[in-house]
Amino acid sequence: MWEKDRLLFKVAFQESLNGVRKGDKPEETAAIRESILKGKFGVVTNNSKKFSVFKNTLAMFGIKNVVQVDVNTNCFDFDQIPSLAKALSGRYFESCDFYIARGRLGLPGSGAFTVIVDVYGNVASAVSSPPHHIHKFSLETALFFDVFRLLKRLGISPVHSGITDKTRTFYSPFTVMNVAKRISEMKAAVLKNFTGDSLLIVGGYLDGIFIAEYLKNNFKRIFLYDKEASVMALSSCDEPDREKFDVIIDLTGFGGIDVKKGRAGRFKADIIVSEDPSGSGLLETDKKPDFFLKMNYKSKTSGTMTLTVQTVRKLSTRLEELNDVLYAVPNLFFAESLLFNVKSSSGFLDVMEIPAVSVSVKRDGDFKVDYFENVLKDILQEIEFELAKA
Repeated sequence: MWEKDRLLFKVAFQESLNGVRKGDKPEETAAIRESILKGKFGVVTNNSKKFSVFKNTLAMFGIKNVVQVDVNTNCFDFDQIPSLAKALSGRYFESCDFYIARGRLGLPGSGAFTVIVDVYGNVASAVSSPPHHIHKFSLETALFFDVFRLLKRLGISPVHSGITDKTRTFYSPFTVMNVAKRISEMKAAVLKNFTGDSLLIVGGYLDGIFIAEYLKNNFKRIFLYDKEASVMALSSCDEPDREKFDVIIDLTGFGGIDVKKGRAGRFKADIIVSEDPSGSGLLETDKKPDFFLKMNYKSKTSGTMTLTVQTVRKLSTRLEELNDVLYAVPNLFFAESLLFNVKSSSGFLDVMEIPAVSVSVKRDGDFKVDYFENVLKDILQEIEFELAKA
């Protein structure tokens, strides 16, 4: 399987030895991707339910040559990385190109780890997920999400036969979270002129966790404050260690933090920007910042989750207008319940990281994956944000 790619990887190893390696290259990832799609997979497990979910999920990505490597894997719980030991053991029991296993990450209580290794023992892809008592998904759901992320991280998108042999199912190459990020980036674009020593972002859901990244070169330190610990867990920003900042960006929207001249809640700043929550719903606000981040778009609120849901729905509707599309399904789940009620940031991320839309198309049609991106761009161009002096 790897013969023709051996030179490619040999060059990569040589670059590392010579100290000139600059990171992964597209052609290297493409070689792994091609080999995975063409290879024979061994699922190392003695659990028939696990094997069935693995096999069916891999089939969604076009990987059909899948066999069960029936090994009692309990002994591997004594290894430092149990799941990796499971996958590696498959090489002694079945001749395959790749072996996949899911099990414990490390110490008891550390969560799960799903990993693909090749016949030589090299790791091709891996993802971790939290302990069950944190994410609270069933085994089947957790495994489905892990395999999805395992292959998507290599750029492998699911495309498979539909409910009849005359149809195919395509999935958008971007997730619900990707759509949210792009909307947040549009908001951040109008904030690029603010600079200084310190920035405090008040309100992490949903823009706060993204806007900090977009403005990281504008400030020496960026802090994030949100009353929900599960929301804070989504961001790498520090919690505020002071009460005075150069700039405060208030993203709490309708019913959020109280903002008066120079003050947002208990925090103070030379400049305060508040997101105006109002859209066509005309939500009134008593906030008195220096600037408002305003939206020019027909929507009841300016919240990014609101806009994301509307965008994904609109995307589905417009895709259905294409001749070869039979129907489109927006893959929306009320992820907020996982974040704010279950208090699971990891569960929220899992649900948000599935493809935004799936479509059923005629098998003999000319539908292309690029159509997802083309239609999304058209929709996002309709949304505009501006900075207005209060």
